Amino acid sequence: MLEIRRRLTDTLRVSTRFLRFLKSTAFLLLLVPLCRGAEDTNAVEAVVADENAGWESVFSEDNRIPFHINLYMADSLYYELIESGEYKGAFYTSIFSEKRRLTGRLGAKLHLDAAAYNEKGAVTGADNEVSVRRFRVNTFGRAFFFSPLTYGVEFGLADNTFYFNDGYVWFHEVPYISSARFGIFKAPFSMASLESSSGIPLMEDASPVTAFAPGDMLGIQLGGAIPSERATLYAGWFADVNDSENRDASQSYSRFIARGTWLGRETGGTNGTRRIHLGTSVSALYAKDEGVQYRSRPESYLAPFLIDTGPLGGDQAYVLGLEGGWQNGPLLIQSELIQAYADNALGQTLRFHGFYVQSSFMLTGETRGYNRRNGFFVRIEPRRDFSFRERSWGAWEWAARYSHTDLSDESVQGGIMSIVSTGLNLYLSKRNRIMFDVGYADVRDRLTAGLPADGDLFFVQGRFQVDL
Repeated sequence: MLEIRRRLTDTLRVSTRFLRFLKSTAFLLLLVPLCRGAEDTNAVEAVVADENAGWESVFSEDNRIPFHINLYMADSLYYELIESGEYKGAFYTSIFSEKRRLTGRLGAKLHLDAAAYNEKGAVTGADNEVSVRRFRVNTFGRAFFFSPLTYGVEFGLADNTFYFNDGYVWFHEVPYISSARFGIFKAPFSMASLESSSGIPLMEDASPVTAFAPGDMLGIQLGGAIPSERATLYAGWFADVNDSENRDASQSYSRFIARGTWLGRETGGTNGTRRIHLGTSVSALYAKDEGVQYRSRPESYLAPFLIDTGPLGGDQAYVLGLEGGWQNGPLLIQSELIQAYADNALGQTLRFHGFYVQSSFMLTGETRGYNRRNGFFVRIEPRRDFSFRERSWGAWEWAARYSHTDLSDESVQGGIMSIVSTGLNLYLSKRNRIMFDVGYADVRDRLTAGLPADGDLFFVQGRFQVDL
């Protein structure tokens, strides 16, 4: 009897669950056509609602702002946006100028690197490799909004990592302060750091520059050049925005950075071939929890970091830089000295430093230009492009550099690295070149896992570069 009652109870429980399932299923089945109806009709209803609200009446000839887009193909693709409407009054003109015009250039940058290494001692981890050093897409241009302005956007890949390198608006002819720049751009520190990677004489910047210079940051920058453009002064407040690609590895909440330059002597006109350049930079940062960190590769991006202080744990650091350059026709000699003072977790102030001396000589006689508004040397423009048909061999450049970076002080033994390197560059055209570098790095006073890790690294590397 008990067994029969138990079976009847189980049957009733199962039947109840089944009826609940049918009920919920039927409810969902009823919802399906309703959902489909909503999916099919919502877009139409939205359009009808817009039309009833007068949305379509906005797209009339009376409301149209007549813009024309013109494209021009030269060494790259240039664009021009022109508002060709009639004059709209003094106030409108004061905002956008009477030209009501925006111009710009679309471009791309590809650097393909290959490197081979010979390691000695405790220096390890450098593998022979071929890699895309940089691939970037960019646009730079001019416009007017209350004052003349330039803008730039650049993003891309480096070492399989996405970077947003530039995204700024730079207002010029600003009363009292000369110019104001907002967004992501290179902070004003170090002559070599500000130069374009497409024009530097050797494949990578000197070791001290990559160790101490801040690189691309998010910030506000004020300043400019004096009327004669023989001196510049820029200063700003910055914050970290990207992981360091090849720059100061410190993690900071904010930094004050400033740089001043002076063109001491220039002969041969505004594009003179003899120049003396002097400059100084300063940086003060308030660090995050892990504190300040400096590190550097052996001036070869495919090699690992060979010297590294590790996170110091302090909350502030100050960096001072001195720079100089002397140009005599195709010969350019430049040098920088950088000194850093950083606190560690124990409250001690540690001192690190570095310097380099670099020379480059154009074998075919070209002369590097000089950016007077920003205070640094610019890349070469060959007199004749490389061409077998015209028997023109482009422009050839020889370069050499010695650098020394010391990241050891007190209890921190991040290492001392000295590098000798030389290179030969072939400029196929203004935007294409082939580079070949050889170098030797000597690493001393370095500890890894508490053990001495001194050693040497010999490297051979090359780059094929295309700028569009």
